[in-house]
Amino acid sequence: MRHNDEDQMEKLLRQMPKMRDDRDSKQIYREIQPKLVNSPRRSKMVPAFALVAALIIFALMAPMFINNMQFDMSLSGSDANSGSEESMDMATMNSDETSDDSAADTSRKAQEEEKESSLKAEGEEEINSFAAAEINTAEGKSFVTSSYNEELEYAVTIGVSLIEADHLNHGGSTTPLTVIVPRGENDTYVDALNKVRGKIAYEEYGTVTPFINDNVKISEGDIGLASPMPILDVSDMAKGLASYQDILFTKELSDSFSTNYTHILFSNNGSTKGVEIGNHVYDGPVELQTKNKRAYFKYHTGSLPLLVPGHERFKSIGDALTAMTNAPEQSDGSKLEPSIPETVKVAGVRLESDGAIARIKLTDSSILENNDETIFALEAMMMVAKEFGLRSVVFESSQNGAIGNITLNEEVSVPYSPNPIIYSE
Repeated sequence: MRHNDEDQMEKLLRQMPKMRDDRDSKQIYREIQPKLVNSPRRSKMVPAFALVAALIIFALMAPMFINNMQFDMSLSGSDANSGSEESMDMATMNSDETSDDSAADTSRKAQEEEKESSLKAEGEEEINSFAAAEINTAEGKSFVTSSYNEELEYAVTIGVSLIEADHLNHGGSTTPLTVIVPRGENDTYVDALNKVRGKIAYEEYGTVTPFINDNVKISEGDIGLASPMPILDVSDMAKGLASYQDILFTKELSDSFSTNYTHILFSNNGSTKGVEIGNHVYDGPVELQTKNKRAYFKYHTGSLPLLVPGHERFKSIGDALTAMTNAPEQSDGSKLEPSIPETVKVAGVRLESDGAIARIKLTDSSILENNDETIFALEAMMMVAKEFGLRSVVFESSQNGAIGNITLNEEVSVPYSPNPIIYSE
């Protein structure tokens, strides 16, 4: 039945008139386009809403995720501290051994750089400490030997002649250099002198090698006097000295021995009689003169300024200090200078009742700075006080404080000797 109905329907359709659309494609498109434009579009609100919701959910979930990561990392770090990380890292080391080697090298390099930086910082600190020590030493600078440990040391004085100092009437000038020498158990002063006299670079200080270094053998002997004395064997010495050399030789000997002995004795080929040196003939002990009451001047042609005694002898300390404000009479080319500068002015000198202390009054206009010039001037005055046989000095000033090792307005002992130089065995 169903099949007959279909045949009947197909027959009727074939009997319908044919239909034809004469419109071209452009006309069809123009007719359809308005319908497409006006047709309802799918709303975009739903996707936008979904996106916002997703962001909100992510914002809520992110802190939890981060906390979990930190917690895991904390556990990992704790395990590393406890030793369990070693097993965890084995997988990474096996999978990327080259990467780990690079990381280890980087770590070692960082440690080495840190160590180097630390050592550098320590070195800089040590240098700074050292610099500070030098500054402290400079504050106590001195051109005299004030004191030394007599039980452990000798303060050896070696008389030397100056290369560039000459006087029309008195010839050349001499001065002692002072060397602190460690004292051996049985050493005498002469032993200490012999130890160092051949090891000093005399020219460095603007001086000449002393005459006693011309093959003179020195020992200490007892010939029945109150105390032992130096015995100078001049057998191998060139004894034919010129007149000016003869004068300098005598002065050098006084500078070398007068601080420790009252006499010296010459010997030639075993005899102490008729020893001829220069213009002199010596028949026995020679007394060394002290308390010469001389002024002191400055001589600076070498590595440090030297205190040099003048030739003239003065009746008072005040007269000697006045002379020290000017250069002494000297030949052309001689380089002795005043030891007291214009900035330091002496108002007067007064001796204490016992005659052992000199009170040197400095004017209020004096400029007393803690520098080499002022230290040199005050110590030159102290050497003059020693020349006059005094025990100590007081520098009276309206200014207080210290100039080098000298405290103003307080009693200061006179120096042992001038011109300390550095010596090391």
